[in-house]
Amino acid sequence: MTTTDEILQAAKDIGKLVTSHQAAKRFHDTLENLRGDTDAQRLLNDYNRHLGSISEKESAGKPIEVEDKRKLEDLQRQVMRHPLLKNLQIVQMDYIDLMRKIDDAISGGPAPTDEPTVSTPIVNPDVSGGQQTAGTT
Repeated sequence: MTTTDEILQAAKDIGKLVTSHQAAKRFHDTLENLRGDTDAQRLLNDYNRHLGSISEKESAGKPIEVEDKRKLEDLQRQVMRHPLLKNLQIVQMDYIDLMRKIDDAISGGPAPTDEPTVSTPIVNPDVSGGQQTAGTT
């Protein structure tokens, strides 16, 4: 019978493998670059804050003003044009795809492939190393 310690050791080994994977390294490096770019952080925070405000209005049944929609579209365009934030979306997608493949392998789901998955929401990493997501995953 497998012991808890054996399972925990295997989990640590998997963690080391994930950390050394190219997708994880690229994601970590991009987050480090983001921590050093106050303009990108400001833009991402503005976008997430405005998106949250619109979501709250929606949840409360309040109307979404045309100006709110225009501001959101403008912020989305700025985020998509910012080279670092554009790269963040790409490396985040690769990293989440890796995590999905690992989860599928653990749960006995579909066999891993190298095909990319559908785009994921923007991650708003805080500078302390934690992560918050905009929207749902």
